[in-house]
Amino acid sequence: MKLSIIIPVYNVEQYIEKCILSLEQQDIPQEQYEIIIINDGSPDKSRDVILKLMKQYSNIVFIDQENKGVSMARNAGMDRAKGKYLLFIDPDDYVEQSSFTRILTHADKNAAEVVFLGYKFLNPNCSVKRIVLFEEEKGKIYPGITAYQISRGNGDIDPDRSWAILYNKDFINSNQLRNIAGIPYLEDGEFIARVLCLAKRCAFEENSFYIRTTRQGSATNSGLFYSERAINGFFIAANNLKKFKNSYSLSKDQEYFLNRPIIKFTLLIIQACIGNSFFRKYNSIKARLKNTGLNKVDTKGCSGFYYKYGTIYNISPILFYFFWSGRLFLVSVNIKIRNAF
Repeated sequence: MKLSIIIPVYNVEQYIEKCILSLEQQDIPQEQYEIIIINDGSPDKSRDVILKLMKQYSNIVFIDQENKGVSMARNAGMDRAKGKYLLFIDPDDYVEQSSFTRILTHADKNAAEVVFLGYKFLNPNCSVKRIVLFEEEKGKIYPGITAYQISRGNGDIDPDRSWAILYNKDFINSNQLRNIAGIPYLEDGEFIARVLCLAKRCAFEENSFYIRTTRQGSATNSGLFYSERAINGFFIAANNLKKFKNSYSLSKDQEYFLNRPIIKFTLLIIQACIGNSFFRKYNSIKARLKNTGLNKVDTKGCSGFYYKYGTIYNISPILFYFFWSGRLFLVSVNIKIRNAF
């Protein structure tokens, strides 16, 4: 078995068939890869769509479970996987036809633990918003902490993602890397930080592979960010990364690399409270930050946004709150001015 594709499913009955069909229209035999679909207690008809497709395609593995969230659904797929490589697909996305031979050959040729794959990002009307390819990185191998920066290009446009990435299963399992529960928003960032901290061989495949869609109602496009659930998740993510940093024997470069996502999730706690009765909640948040050791962040190895705002946060979380609120206000004013003309 060369490849295990893992798809968590929840409320995507309109999209899941297109996703699965793109995975079946490939250039390797069906017996060489499996499509593990985890129905995470979806209340719509996604399950019916999957069961219908199972009658046509023998390489679909179906896991039916009560709702546990996308992270636990992915873990269930990882635990079941038989392939040499793992590939996470979001059920409202799809992939290029006849592309599996190319990406698997690239991974094998480079003995890669992680392979970043090119992708297209679509607008809601399906026009192409952005194409991200890695043509200049062809044939090069990097440690994870370097590959992370390369994957983001010359800015922060590349999200902290687990999709459009091929993972060597032995590397993932030998390091006991799994998603953690309780992070309903931006959970990919916590997982990929640990993966790339430990990875020694990361490659980049230079062609388009993954098609990323924009769907109304998805977690990214909902109001979940400002919820109590999201705030709790940011606490869990920052705290888990801090424990990970302290429990492994890491180099200074690896420790400095982890400082960035720890700062990210810590700042997100405050950002998610903006416009959400921050001052009413501040005392309890402040106490929780202190109890988890997140009242101060380590900015060593950081630059730009995370060094600047991490430093401000260390002076006072309230000071960061005002700086960030002011930034959001200026951005909204600029948008209104541009729209006026």
